[in-house]
Amino acid sequence: MQVVTSGVGSIDTAIGGGIAKNTNVLVLYDSFSSGWTLPFEIMKHQIERGVLAIIINYNLPLPRLFLRAKSTGLDIEKEGRKGNLFVIDVFGSKYGFQTSEEYVYTIGGFNPETYIPKLEHIYREIFHRTDKTEVVDFIFSLDGMAFELGEDRSIKLIKRLLSNHIINGRHLFSLYLLSIDRVSKEFLSWNIEFNDYVIEFSSRKSEYGIREEMYVIKSPLGQFEPRAYRYDIKHQSVIPLISQKRRETTL
Repeated sequence: MQVVTSGVGSIDTAIGGGIAKNTNVLVLYDSFSSGWTLPFEIMKHQIERGVLAIIINYNLPLPRLFLRAKSTGLDIEKEGRKGNLFVIDVFGSKYGFQTSEEYVYTIGGFNPETYIPKLEHIYREIFHRTDKTEVVDFIFSLDGMAFELGEDRSIKLIKRLLSNHIINGRHLFSLYLLSIDRVSKEFLSWNIEFNDYVIEFSSRKSEYGIREEMYVIKSPLGQFEPRAYRYDIKHQSVIPLISQKRRETTL
């Protein structure tokens, strides 16, 4: 099993050593959580390593997607114009938002039945334009997909995507983002089943601010141990949480 770094050392440690090649990473977050930033941060680090990044955008008009990513340090416009990143804009395809940027692709006549062949065609076009041999793709997001297509149809579509080797030998790993407040428990459960890594971010509000906790639920690596952490978004670090019982034992 070939394992590569996510680019965030503390995340690698928490998930058992890194991300295994040809796997999927699911990041869960709630409405007040900053956990949505992690996939953008990982993509930024992968681009710095020379990896090609592809974002499939279901959620936002492009200017807002650019703004959202830039707040994490990922400049989509700059990396796109340099040939390091491409966007497949499903949102723009459905709602008629067009752009002249050559790194942005839309899906004409968007239809779930013909989606995968059209997606494969776009990937082939992208690969003709790059000599990069490794690809990380980011689905932003699964709840956006469910909203546009419906949950049942989205589950069937994800199954087809998983069984279709669209990226062939170039695939490094995939990132999936899912807001747990926007979907049913059944949809959530299916996606936990589909993915090899599952990381959940949970926010806790208090009079002192918002505390972010990270739960690493699933990993295929032998050294992985499910644990809870305190997530420091500013410094991209995680601190293991110690239960009250264990804390009393160590004192």
